[in-house]
Amino acid sequence: MFEVFAYHPDKGLQTDLTAEGVAEVIKDSRTLLWLDLMDLDDADVDLLTSVFNLHPLTVEDLIMPSARTKVEKFADYMFLVMFALESHDAGLHGKVKTLELDCCLGKNYLITCHMQPVPSLSVCKDRIRKQSPILLQGADMLLYSILDSCVDSYFPVINDFDNLVDEMSDELFRDPTQETLKKIYHLKNDVISLRRTIGPQADVISLLQRGDFEWISPSNSVYFRNIYDNLIRLNDIVGTSREVIAGAMEAYVSVVSNRLNEIMKTLTVIATIMMPLTLIASIYGMNFKHMPELNHPLGYYSVLGFMALVGISMVAYFKRKNWF
Repeated sequence: MFEVFAYHPDKGLQTDLTAEGVAEVIKDSRTLLWLDLMDLDDADVDLLTSVFNLHPLTVEDLIMPSARTKVEKFADYMFLVMFALESHDAGLHGKVKTLELDCCLGKNYLITCHMQPVPSLSVCKDRIRKQSPILLQGADMLLYSILDSCVDSYFPVINDFDNLVDEMSDELFRDPTQETLKKIYHLKNDVISLRRTIGPQADVISLLQRGDFEWISPSNSVYFRNIYDNLIRLNDIVGTSREVIAGAMEAYVSVVSNRLNEIMKTLTVIATIMMPLTLIASIYGMNFKHMPELNHPLGYYSVLGFMALVGISMVAYFKRKNWF
């Protein structure tokens, strides 16, 4: 399944081209073509190999999901793998979902391929339908517009993630539970995923903005620097969150350990107070016949009073020492 946007200075914008129409208009060097494919099928593969003469390795990368960002240079085009972001079930664990976007940039065409809908592409398509001059400025500026929209979509995702980290930090020092530990664990996995996604993309965009690729004009390569700067800023934000989460793991262990120490201290104080009382009760619980206190009319109450005095004295002593 594909969508096509073809602009010609004389014919204007065309969006209803078939595969045969794509093969025809691409022959005119004045035509700028954007072909967006989702869920490649055999017909799409035939179109890519026969009309655009894509390398078999490129076609394989388009079909199979890639785990990393990369840019490759071929004879007639360059191949680029990037990732968009979106929050997925953010209210539960702050999970961040990556959406792979493959791009092939040629002299007068841009091919984008993805397995799932990418909101940033929809934004660019709406701009073109509203007569935005994106297609008038060349395929490289169209690529810039798409990548810039993808990176702009990172900010709300990163901000939501940063807010979750702040909420987790507040909960950690307010009332940490096992759920807090689970949140820390999930956020740790997310921050690792974000670092693996954003960092390599900044490296790839850095290559594009240097002007080493002939399909990106020197006058337009400077625009990619803006994307690079945004990615560096995002990477710094994620790096800060990573440090906070690493500290949160240590803080959680410390808070739980302190709580356990408080519990153990309370139990120790109680046991210490009970020890002399237990000793007194054990002495008068022995089965000897000749114990004068047993026959005394006030013996029972005297022992209870003495035990209460010992207990109160020990509580007062511990309180003065601030042991509880």
